[in-house]
Amino acid sequence: MRRAIKIPGKISILERFLVAFSLFYSAVIFCLPVAYSEEVATLYPWWGKRITIGNVQLHELIFLVWLAFFGGRFVLRALFNGGIPTRQSAVWLIALALWCGLVSLAAPLPLLDLGRTLRLLLNAALLFAIVRWTRQTGEFPLGILILGFLVGTIINLVLSFQYPLIVVDTMRLSGQNTPGVAMGIAIHLCAWLFFRTSHNKLQALTVFAALVFLFGCAISYSRIGWFAGVLGLMAWVYILTVARPQESPEQLRLKRVRLILVPLLTVALAFFLTSPLGQEGVSWIQTLAAQKLERQGDSNTERLAYVIGTAEILSRHPFGVGYTGFFDEMTATDIYRSGTAAVEDSLVDANPHATFLWYTTAGGMPGCLMAFMLFVMLLNSMRVGLVCAIGRPGWVLFVLVALPFMVIGLTVSYLFNSIILIAPVAIAASWGWEARGEFGYGSEGGVKGAGSADSIGRGAHAN
Repeated sequence: MRRAIKIPGKISILERFLVAFSLFYSAVIFCLPVAYSEEVATLYPWWGKRITIGNVQLHELIFLVWLAFFGGRFVLRALFNGGIPTRQSAVWLIALALWCGLVSLAAPLPLLDLGRTLRLLLNAALLFAIVRWTRQTGEFPLGILILGFLVGTIINLVLSFQYPLIVVDTMRLSGQNTPGVAMGIAIHLCAWLFFRTSHNKLQALTVFAALVFLFGCAISYSRIGWFAGVLGLMAWVYILTVARPQESPEQLRLKRVRLILVPLLTVALAFFLTSPLGQEGVSWIQTLAAQKLERQGDSNTERLAYVIGTAEILSRHPFGVGYTGFFDEMTATDIYRSGTAAVEDSLVDANPHATFLWYTTAGGMPGCLMAFMLFVMLLNSMRVGLVCAIGRPGWVLFVLVALPFMVIGLTVSYLFNSIILIAPVAIAASWGWEARGEFGYGSEGGVKGAGSADSIGRGAHAN
């Protein structure tokens, strides 16, 4: 059994505010609109743009404040003493950050790359922090995360309709592979919270949020978002029709909810699909899908060029070129000179548009190995947490969300340096940790062990 690590049983109002704001805004910015031109960007109100101080985003600054006043010692104890389920993942993340950061010292912009290194290290601390927050406050972190995604999605939809991006006479969401993907993953998180919580109001919020995410994802013009959203929808169908909680009272509660919600959603869906508005919406989404299929050849060719280009870079630099070294090396490859690769026009923003390729070019073969092992460790922490916390349904929910994360890792670069995977893993791991009873409390929280779990908001499905 793991050695127990002490977690304070009480959380102050100030700490709760820092936790809430850090999680909330980290989710909001994921779904904010991405302006399609500089002119449109200047028209966006301040609440439609990311708030940053230099290169530090606002939620990162708030998290640093939490570390300084509340969590610094806890994170260090969790890292060096163990006893927390996400420790292996955090160690691999730290190793990846330090190695790629070391290689990047020889890159063209080492100070910019240093910031990328620090962001990975901050996410390693976040892996520990969200486990602690979930243990202390139950469903609060996941609820706040979903609320942040919801607010960001609503802002995006409002500004998308106010400043529409119209291509081939069809409007699209402002932003594809970031907002659309986040909305798709958020549908899964809503299903998790709906299944786990016993609060009717919170369940109602998850249903409403999932419907908003589904609409935003549908018009996002992102294949990754569509894939994640469809599997998220499958998670909801599974929960509302098949899934069985482990405990009898929870089975009865879910059965009662199903008796009301399933007929209501069925009638609402039938009414919507037969209405002029619904038919127009379906036609809109079909048009977007058809346009995407027509252009996917170019997209696939460019993505394949990144794979070939990464192999060329790796053959010349087996230990990597650093983050900002990618631009010079990619533009010197044969595949780039052939004209089949995407045009790179910025030393700062150039990247291979895939998480695993990103850390392979930055850190070479060691970076590739560490990125792969980190991904495996993160998914394993999520799997163990979900299965321990909610039993057989945890397996189904895990598979449905793991597949989108695999695709995300192969197609976008932000899997490890954002909360998109880190937060769900930490939340699920904390649920499993709670269910196994392998935790302890500090002097504020009383005795160590599973017996005092109710004092800090034990989840509905813990054993």
